[in-house]
Amino acid sequence: MNTKTWLAALLLTTIALAACGGGSANGPSLEGVQWKLVTLNGQPPVANTNPTATFTAGQLGGSGGCNSYFGSYRISGSALTIGEMGMTEMYCTDPGVMDQETAFLAALGSVASFRMAGGQLELLNAAGQVVVVMGQ
Repeated sequence: MNTKTWLAALLLTTIALAACGGGSANGPSLEGVQWKLVTLNGQPPVANTNPTATFTAGQLGGSGGCNSYFGSYRISGSALTIGEMGMTEMYCTDPGVMDQETAFLAALGSVASFRMAGGQLELLNAAGQVVVVMGQ
């Protein structure tokens, strides 16, 4: 293969991978995106909070709506295991914010798998129930 042919093949491969948005053969990846909470146990987030999650190279981090949290995760197919998490220790006085944060971190700790549906990330517990839905 001559240099021009090789470069053309490399360019086409790069364009094809970029068009896939960093996903895999199974669909888009949950990694490298700052996900924003859409629902927690079927309920929308408390007004004026922005719980988030970012999964990058085995490290999970984000905001619980008041505090920042961090931890580790492991993916195997659609199985998702989230390790122990740490967090900052601020207290937020707005009604419901601390309760939401506690529930959000508990839900993340219960996650056993994930799936992509309609451009959203659904996190499921071991019983297969959707506990967290996140969007971009």
